[in-house]
Amino acid sequence: MAEGMKKVLEKLIEDYGLCILEDPDRLSQFLEARNPGESAPNFRLTFALRYMIKSGWSVNSKISNKIETHFSAKLSEHLGFTHEEAEDVLLTLRHVIREERAECRSEEEGSDDLVARPGNLRRIAGGISNKPRTMWIRKKSFYNGIVLIAALLAIVVLFFQIGSQRNPVGDEFRVAFFAPMKGSVAQSSQNQLRAAQLAVEQINKQGGVRGYKIKIVGYDLPHGSSEAEESIRKVMKDESILVMITPASQEKAQLMSRIADDISVPLVITASDLTSGAVMKGEKPYLYAFRIANDTDARAKMLAYFAVQGLSKREIAFLYDASDETTLMLHESALRWVKIFGGKITADISGQMNGNADHRAAMEAIAKSGAEVLIIPGKQINIRSLVRFARDAGYRDTVLAEGYTENMAVGSDSAFLGSWWVNEVSDLDPQIRSVLKDFRTLYNENCPPSDVESAILAYDGVMWIANALYSASGYRGEAIRHALLSTRNFPAAHATLTIDPRTHGPLNKAMAIVFCPNEKGIFQRRVRTKNID
Repeated sequence: MAEGMKKVLEKLIEDYGLCILEDPDRLSQFLEARNPGESAPNFRLTFALRYMIKSGWSVNSKISNKIETHFSAKLSEHLGFTHEEAEDVLLTLRHVIREERAECRSEEEGSDDLVARPGNLRRIAGGISNKPRTMWIRKKSFYNGIVLIAALLAIVVLFFQIGSQRNPVGDEFRVAFFAPMKGSVAQSSQNQLRAAQLAVEQINKQGGVRGYKIKIVGYDLPHGSSEAEESIRKVMKDESILVMITPASQEKAQLMSRIADDISVPLVITASDLTSGAVMKGEKPYLYAFRIANDTDARAKMLAYFAVQGLSKREIAFLYDASDETTLMLHESALRWVKIFGGKITADISGQMNGNADHRAAMEAIAKSGAEVLIIPGKQINIRSLVRFARDAGYRDTVLAEGYTENMAVGSDSAFLGSWWVNEVSDLDPQIRSVLKDFRTLYNENCPPSDVESAILAYDGVMWIANALYSASGYRGEAIRHALLSTRNFPAAHATLTIDPRTHGPLNKAMAIVFCPNEKGIFQRRVRTKNID
């Protein structure tokens, strides 16, 4: 690699220590900021580091000749590196990890504790020995009586509060999973519950949380709002349930957020199609509601950022479904972000995306607009026909859409040729392959590609809850809520999670990028947007 790259790495190690090499996501951000002209070497380095760390290598192992030979072959075999690229990455790492550098330590050594010894603490003026003893006996007895009554009242209130608090039962932390268990989405809900149970199995196998096992119980979430509220409140009368989790979106998410505040029980929402106001109470979020997925504004920001700055395109066209609330908000937000990032809107067309609508006129207008990128926001069921309409109308430039899954590739069809996709979670992402493998091992079947995103979010939601229970100062809802709110750089399977206290959602969370060089998509990397509002 170029000397410039090595100097950037040496400076990063000087500033942040060797441990920065064991955090590829963070390292990727620094390299993008400090070495923007070498995006390909940056990607190869961080991609290789992820693989090496997952394979058991650590910074403290250095890069010996044996290790270099081993990983040179593995990078070529498993990641598609050429021999020269693999050697280049390993030589660069060998250069920056020199023997004289400090090792990467997991814990910092603390300073010596201050021990109280006679003579090393300053005397405090006005101690108890100086208190005057001139109070009359009757007055003193009266005050003692008041103090005794106040103490008894405080004890009564304390016992009442303790009796009404939620507490673990036996050796279990209980979590309630609310999802529609009937109707057309029942199978998807079951797959999400199974993914959540997989997380529970893995947590408990490693000893649980603070000596407690996690137990997750699934409950049906009725379709009607009034029935859903009645059902949730009935279930939550059980004081042993400490946290709620749900894939419910929009109306049901707002309903459950309100209930969570009413009963002071934290709620984690795993839905990936929430609007920016779904869990907001006016301008502020509900106190006890949190979401793990990006909302429409964050998704729109990523679409605009990747189109204008990731692909270096300025002329942007939109085709969107104005009848869908989520897609409409996504579109409106994307328009704003395109302008912020320096793009220009050449065409902005709405249409009915359901059924067999004819989009030829719209696509002809887009083709004539001179657009370099056509953005189709939202996860459209008929996305293949939309892209084919665009190609038939003469549009040959880039298509940028959302929600690519592995089962969308169809034989020799080339409709998706040259298209790019932004996903909250991609079933092609190597980072989640181990979770999908464990799912298959536990349940003896694969998770359907259409359910991978929601299943992984449910899995990571439980892992996030377990992390909050571990770090919380107690078992009350307030303590768990503060632990969720203070989440920083939590390593979820699909991305690193930091919570924004202004929204109770992810702060600048990375999203998966997929490219279709032909019909079949290939995972590229996870990308973060610029941290601007």
